Amino acid sequence: MRNIWIIAKTTFRTETRSKLLYGILIFAFLYLFFEIFLAELVLRELPMVKSFGLAGIYFFNAIVALFLGTTSFFRDVERKVVYFILAKPVSRAQFLLGKFFGLCLVLLLATAILGAGYLGLVAYEHGGFDGLGLLAIFMQYLEMALFIAFALFVSTFSSSLLSIVYTSAVFFIGHVVSQLVTDARQIGLKGVQLLLVQALYYVFPNLEKFDVRTLAIHDVAMPFHAVALAFAYAAAYGAFLLSAAIWIFDKKEL
Repeated sequence: MRNIWIIAKTTFRTETRSKLLYGILIFAFLYLFFEIFLAELVLRELPMVKSFGLAGIYFFNAIVALFLGTTSFFRDVERKVVYFILAKPVSRAQFLLGKFFGLCLVLLLATAILGAGYLGLVAYEHGGFDGLGLLAIFMQYLEMALFIAFALFVSTFSSSLLSIVYTSAVFFIGHVVSQLVTDARQIGLKGVQLLLVQALYYVFPNLEKFDVRTLAIHDVAMPFHAVALAFAYAAAYGAFLLSAAIWIFDKKEL
């Protein structure tokens, strides 16, 4: 556990020095500040302000997660850092887990900064403290942590460019797979075709479980059991991806 924590801290320090990360956060804050002026001109209603704010946080967090998940591992390999670490009494599993938790800490920092900006924006627009919006941001964080886990998984067997392609594709599929099953049943698909659609549903992550922005925008409380189930789903699927990544990394020759 100590080795995992050391690698996580090192990863956190390394990634928080990235100029690209600073650039993403600066653009995110410019977006939030621009929304203040947009609210005065166009967005006359608080739900619209919340909608644009949460959507912006989601978009910029997705960029951060994609950037972190698909570059950090390859950077360590290219700079021979991974060889130096594994030469010490550190297992490959500890390296990957430390890398994952370190990247999640960076993502948590980015989410906290953007979340604070969002809460300030809502308060400025006389919306008070937006607890449901904070819950929606937390759910987005769970989705992005899962995003990072998948990016690390594909990074163990593909190139940096392909990792971006695979991760982006799964990100898209994860948001439409549940609707695909519903549509397949409505149009009457049966047999092998329906089984294939259902297989996609169970193989790919169902990212719609974490999308509660609409509820937060309209001040509709989310049941606690739904939040707990979403958290358990993220933990279980993330554990599966990391276990698969560790298994592949153990078999890989560096």
